[in-house]
Amino acid sequence: MWLFIISIVYGVLVSLDPILFVFIGYNLEVSGAYMGLLSAIWSIAYVLISKALNRVADEGYNKFLLLFAFGSLGIAYLCFRSLNHITALLSYTMHAVSVASMNLAISVTMLENIDSDLWQTSSILQRCLSSLARGVVLIVMSFEGVLSIHNLFWISLTLAVISLILTPSISLTLARKIYRLSRSLDELGMYIKASSSILFLDKPNLVQHIFTYSWDKWNTIPPYKILISTTMTTALGDYVFTVLPIILRNYIVLSNMWMAYGIAAVLSAITIAILKDLSTNRRGFAIPLIAIRTCVLILGLSVIKDLVSLTTYIVLSSLLYMLIDITLYNMFIEVSAGFSTANYFISREMGSILGSLIGGIMIAFGDTPFLAVATVIGSLAALILI
Repeated sequence: MWLFIISIVYGVLVSLDPILFVFIGYNLEVSGAYMGLLSAIWSIAYVLISKALNRVADEGYNKFLLLFAFGSLGIAYLCFRSLNHITALLSYTMHAVSVASMNLAISVTMLENIDSDLWQTSSILQRCLSSLARGVVLIVMSFEGVLSIHNLFWISLTLAVISLILTPSISLTLARKIYRLSRSLDELGMYIKASSSILFLDKPNLVQHIFTYSWDKWNTIPPYKILISTTMTTALGDYVFTVLPIILRNYIVLSNMWMAYGIAAVLSAITIAILKDLSTNRRGFAIPLIAIRTCVLILGLSVIKDLVSLTTYIVLSSLLYMLIDITLYNMFIEVSAGFSTANYFISREMGSILGSLIGGIMIAFGDTPFLAVATVIGSLAALILI
């Protein structure tokens, strides 16, 4: 029950990201450089808070993290009440602080209260529920007069309090330690098995089978490669979507932007739920998805003309990113035994910083240089995993 509730709360909180970002892009006289800076500062705040609170999360203080998220969200709303270029920056930044805190709280609570065999399933469930809640909020926001941003802030604050009350406390941080010990014992067993094969030197086929099995089972990708790929994959998305409101604000209305983002989030959640049994923790699954998403983001920009084409574009890119993100996250927690999950979130936001700043600058140089840089970023994200 707690996982269901906190996933919904997180989805509502995250829905404020595109709502605030697109609202600022449409209603304030800002440039692509300002939007790039806005997105980059959001990510910088996310990285700094994640890094600062990583030890708090590892020690299991999930309630403190949720309380911190609530306070940060309250400050974000106070800044939004008198919106200008400065307060918009402050509000959006404090929203980042809130999201980072709650994300760490959810991660550590799941890892300590759910059996390690169910980590991957729980991660998929949490992301599906959050994406579904995010999508519903965005769709509701697209209908004028139904839900204002002010009311959405109040709803988010109320839900944050509910999650603080209902989320179970962590008394002992043993689950991840036991999982890491189990991994170490399994690896020791692998070496013993390989060493014992020396006794069967007169049976080369058996020796080959033992070594091949052991190598295939334990030849895991280094964590830094996963983190670099995560950074580049996120950078590509932010490179494009940071300047999208600037590109589209002259011929697509604000409500249609929210509608497109909402539909994309809902369809992504449904699709991920349907595909939940796929093996989403291997590089062989991630590499082709990254390549496909790169093509969609680059080639799709030329066909966005109306709500239908915009929605299709966002749906495909969002779905692919969610699948890639789940895969890379599961790969990371597998090789890291569930520790230092903040490093994964930090690498993701470092990509957002990189993509936002470069995208905001490159859009001023025209279409060809803009798309060429996007191609390079997407290619690097896939190649690092090989």
